[in-house]
Amino acid sequence: MIKLTDDAIRSRLGARIRALRTARKLSQPELAERLGRRRGWKYISTLERGKGSPSWEYLVALAHRGFEIKLASLMFGIDENLGPEIQGLSAGIAGLPTQTRLGLLRSAELVLRAGENST
Repeated sequence: MIKLTDDAIRSRLGARIRALRTARKLSQPELAERLGRRRGWKYISTLERGKGSPSWEYLVALAHRGFEIKLASLMFGIDENLGPEIQGLSAGIAGLPTQTRLGLLRSAELVLRAGENST
């Protein structure tokens, strides 16, 4: 089992935050505004550079209010409601409105399941 250092964990989390933000075409100030912290963009920048250690409360707010995803999706890049075949699709359509994304992902999952049942 690979053990990550604190620096490696912060670096991965920072890269994940940056990827989610840019996929949604959000600036750091826009993301901070979603969190109710207009001037919080500097902290978002710090996190994206792998230099900060956010609290659980901040991570939950970032996931739920900032990106409209579950905490597990923020932390691990997964969505436990989706099958593994379409997890990559989720990142590809990340910039779309929430309801549109969820509808597309559920539709794709149904198509994949129907294909499995027909073989």
